[in-house]
Amino acid sequence: MKYLFWRTLKLQLCRFTTQTAGATAIVFALSIPMFFGAAGVAVDLAQAYNVKTRLANAVDKAALAAGSTTGDADDIEEQVMNFLEANYPEGALGNTFNVDVILGDGTVTVQASARVKTTFMSIMGKEYVDVNQTTTVKRELGGVEVVLVLDVTGSMAGNNISALKTASTNFLNIMFDRISDLEYLKVGIVPFSASVNVGSYGVGLEPGGAAYDTGFILWPGSDDYINPASNIQYNSGTSGTTSNWRGCIRERSSGRDVTDDASPGWQMYRFPQICSSYKKNGSCNSYSNNNPNNGCTNNRIVPLTNNQAALQAAIDGLQATGNTYINVGLVWGWRVISPTYPFTEGAAYDDVDWSKTVILMTDGDNVPYNTYSAYGENPGLSANNLNNKVTTVCNNMKAEGVTLYTITFQSGISNSTRTLFRNCATKEEMYFDAPSNQDLVNVFENIANQLSQLHIVE
Repeated sequence: MKYLFWRTLKLQLCRFTTQTAGATAIVFALSIPMFFGAAGVAVDLAQAYNVKTRLANAVDKAALAAGSTTGDADDIEEQVMNFLEANYPEGALGNTFNVDVILGDGTVTVQASARVKTTFMSIMGKEYVDVNQTTTVKRELGGVEVVLVLDVTGSMAGNNISALKTASTNFLNIMFDRISDLEYLKVGIVPFSASVNVGSYGVGLEPGGAAYDTGFILWPGSDDYINPASNIQYNSGTSGTTSNWRGCIRERSSGRDVTDDASPGWQMYRFPQICSSYKKNGSCNSYSNNNPNNGCTNNRIVPLTNNQAALQAAIDGLQATGNTYINVGLVWGWRVISPTYPFTEGAAYDDVDWSKTVILMTDGDNVPYNTYSAYGENPGLSANNLNNKVTTVCNNMKAEGVTLYTITFQSGISNSTRTLFRNCATKEEMYFDAPSNQDLVNVFENIANQLSQLHIVE
C-alpha cells in the first residue's frame, strides 16, 4: 500500500513537470518581442544621451561666448547662434530647436533643445525624444591686476581725450561692478607723453603727504632755475608754471629703460632754459623758456589700488599735452604692475591667485622731441630707436607672464605702428584698432568683458 502511494506520487510529479516545460516555452516565445523592444529602447536612449552630451557642450560654449560679448540683446543672441552652429553643426544627430537667451543681473542663460528621431521606439508610437540643456554663466572676477597705459599727448586734445575718459570710465565701471570682494581687484593708471609723472611717490610720499616708501628721484647737481639745486621742491600743481619739480622723470641709460630694474636713481625732468636773444658780450638777454616742466604731463601715475573714486578722479582730470614716447609709458606700466620697487602693490609673478594685465593705448606714432624729453637734452633718438625699445619692453613683460592688450586709436597712425602694436600684444586677437571715438569706447568695454572670468553656475 505504501509502495503504491509513492509510485502514484512520482507519476503525478513527472506529468506536472512535462506540462510546465511546455508552458515555459510558450511564455519565452511570447517574451521575445519584449526583449527586442527593450534592446531597441536602450539603443534609442543611448543616442539621446549622446545628443544630450553634445548639446550640453555646445550650449556651454555658446553661453561663455555670450557672456563676454558686448552690445545689445540682439548681438548677444547672434553670438549664441553662431557658437551653436559651430559646435553643433547642421546634419549632426539631433536637430536643435527652441533656443532662448535670457539676460539677468550679471548673468547670461542659454536654453536649447534637440530632437532625436527614434528607430525602435517608433514601432511603439514614440517617433522622437527631446533632450534639453540650460547653462547660466556669470561674470565674476578673480584676482585681477590691470594697468591702463594711456596716451595723453597733444594730439589727444579735444574729442579724443573726451572719448578716452568715457572709455576708461566704462572700463572701471564694468570691472568694479562685477566683483563682490574689492580685495581681488587692483587697477593702476599710467598716463604718458614725453615722459611720465610719478608725482609725490618720487620723493617717497603719498599724494596726501603720508610716507610711502624710499624716494627714487635724484636731485641734479646744478639747475637753470633754482640755485642751489638741492632747494628744488616737489610741486603738486597741474596748471600754471613753477620753478619747482612737477613730478616727471628722466629715463636711465645702459638698457635700464627697457627693464623692471628695481634700483633707485631716476633724474628729475628739468626742461632747460633756451636763450632767444643774446647780449653783445655773448651772455643771454632773454629766454624763450622759463618752465622746467615744459612738455611734462600733469597727469600723474596712480599705483595699483581698489579705490574706484581715486581712479575716477585721475581719469576725469586727464589733460592732453606733449610728444609721444610710447616705450616710456609702457615700461612704467610694467613698473606699476610688478611686485618690485619703486611701486610694490603688485602680487608676486608666481602668485597663481592673481593675473597681471597691461592695456597700452596710443593715438599716434612715436615722435621724438630731441630738444628735451624723458631722455634729456638732445639725445639723438629716432622714432625707430623708440619703436625698438617698445618691442624690447613688450617682450620682457611677456616673458614675466604679463598679458598685454594694445590699442591704436584714430586713423592717423601709420601701418608700422599698427604692426608694432599687433606684435606687442600677447595674442593677435588682443590687438585692437579703433579708428573712431565710439570704437575706442567699445574696445575698452570689450577688454573689460574679456578680463571678467566667466564661470558656469548651473
